[in-house]
Amino acid sequence: MKAPYYQDAAVTIYHGDCIEVITEIQQEIDLVFTSPPYNLGNTTGGGNPERFGHYRKSSGISGRGGATKWSGVANGYGTYGDDLPHEEYVEWQGGVLCACWDALNDHGAIFYNHKPRILDGVLIPAISYVPESLQPFIRQEVIWKRSGGINFTPAFYVPTHERIVIIAKRAFRLRSQSASGVGDVWSIHQEVRNPHPAPFPVELPLRAIETVAPTMTLDPFMGSGTTLRAAKDLGRKAIGIEIEERYCEIAAKRMAQEVLAL
Repeated sequence: MKAPYYQDAAVTIYHGDCIEVITEIQQEIDLVFTSPPYNLGNTTGGGNPERFGHYRKSSGISGRGGATKWSGVANGYGTYGDDLPHEEYVEWQGGVLCACWDALNDHGAIFYNHKPRILDGVLIPAISYVPESLQPFIRQEVIWKRSGGINFTPAFYVPTHERIVIIAKRAFRLRSQSASGVGDVWSIHQEVRNPHPAPFPVELPLRAIETVAPTMTLDPFMGSGTTLRAAKDLGRKAIGIEIEERYCEIAAKRMAQEVLAL
């Protein structure tokens, strides 16, 4: 088993490829909460470049007017460019989700945060990244209602929400009937004070972990460690995996802080 990059009594961080690490984890996972890279480097701005000719399909997000709108992720995440061909990206995400599914115990669930996208003028819903083998286990979609959006274009209305697709084992349940009362629309401000270029707010995993009460949570795309921070603050254990070492370092420093009072 790969040695941890960081470990304390509550959280463990691994630096490496998430599928490789997941297959080696010797832990019973109750909950996977994650938000992968969105493959924004292949954005088309809602149009079809070959048809409308306003940029080359190979020009990248900066060459399509996206460097201002998506300044944090215009050049990817360090060594990862976030610009795979769409079909290759879908296959990769399916592989990660299947690995996570296999790591879950019999009452576990995956909370998969992704955004609906317009690619070549066609909607790509968040649910489309779930492989066919896991489609029968989709329990629900939770809407994350953000405080506005930044992707202004005449091709479509500016998106102001993302989706959390819940893929659940048959025995999965919330911690109580009252936990169901949080509803399936979560109005949470987006994160703005974080060195990661595309962080999600800690309130997202906090809400999931509070209502599920898992013993062990996994985030295969850990980034700056937001899911782990939420778990630790709630007195829960978590494992994070990240391929970019500088984010591992940021997350490790974040984990070393005292537990926040909630």
